[in-house]
Amino acid sequence: MPSRRQFLLGYLGVGALATPVGWYGAVYEPGDIEVVRRTATIRNLPTRLDGLTAVQVSDFHLHGIDHVHREMVDQVKALKPDVIFVTGDLVDHESAVGDALELLQSLKPPRGTWVVPGNWDHSSNSVELLSIALKSAGIRMLINEGAQLDDRFWVVGADDPTSELDEVSRATRDVPTGSIRILLAHSPDIAPSVRDSRFDLILVGHTHGGQINLPGLSGTWVKEGASREYVRGLYEVHGSPLYVNRGIGTTTLPLRIGSRPEITHFTFHAA
Repeated sequence: MPSRRQFLLGYLGVGALATPVGWYGAVYEPGDIEVVRRTATIRNLPTRLDGLTAVQVSDFHLHGIDHVHREMVDQVKALKPDVIFVTGDLVDHESAVGDALELLQSLKPPRGTWVVPGNWDHSSNSVELLSIALKSAGIRMLINEGAQLDDRFWVVGADDPTSELDEVSRATRDVPTGSIRILLAHSPDIAPSVRDSRFDLILVGHTHGGQINLPGLSGTWVKEGASREYVRGLYEVHGSPLYVNRGIGTTTLPLRIGSRPEITHFTFHAA
C-alpha cells in the first residue's frame, strides 16, 4: 500500500498530467536519457588499469521492456565500457526476470556485469530468480559479498539497505587489506553502514533524482533518511565518495519532471 506521502505525490502528479508539463513528464523526459561522464580518482590504481571505464545503470523497474530500456542498451553499447555496475530495482514483477536477462546479457563488457538487488527486487520475490537467471549469462549478483575484478581491485555488493538487509562487514570480510574497493548498493541508505569503512567509490540509485521535481516540491520528500539527503550526483559520506544515479525507469507514477533518466560513465585514474 502507498504511504500518505506517496498518495499525495500521486495526486499532484495526476493533476499535472492534464497540463503541458504533464505531457512533457509523461512522454518526453522519461525517454530522454542523459549520459553523465565522471572521472573517479582511485588510490593505488595500477598503471595498467589507468583509464579503465565503467558504466553504472540503475532502477530499470521492469514489468516489460519499453523504448527507454532498449535505448539504454544501445547507448551503453556505444560507450563500450570495460565493466558495468547495476545498482538494483531491476524488476517490479517476477514475470520480468526474463526481460532483465535479455537486456543485460546483450551488453557483454570485457570485465563483466555486476549487479546488486534493490527493494523492488525483494518485494517482488525475484532476487533468487534474478541471481540464477543472470548467472546463466555469466552475470554476477553480489549479495553481501565481494568479488575480485583484478589483482587487489574488488567489487563489493551490499544487499538492499532500504530493506535493512545490508551487511557491509560480511561483504568485505574476504577483501584483502589495502585493496581498491568499489561498493555497490541500491540506495543512499547505505550511508550509516559505511561509517567505519572506507571505499574508493560507492555507487547507489533508488532516489530517481526525485523523479518529479515541481517548483517548491521535490519528489524526494517521499523518501526517508539518507535517501532524502543524498538525491543525485556526487557526495562525500564518511570519507568515501558516493554517487547517486537517477535511474532509468520510474516508480509509483510513470512521470519524470526535472530528473532525466541517467547512464553514468566513469573513467578511473590513479590518484
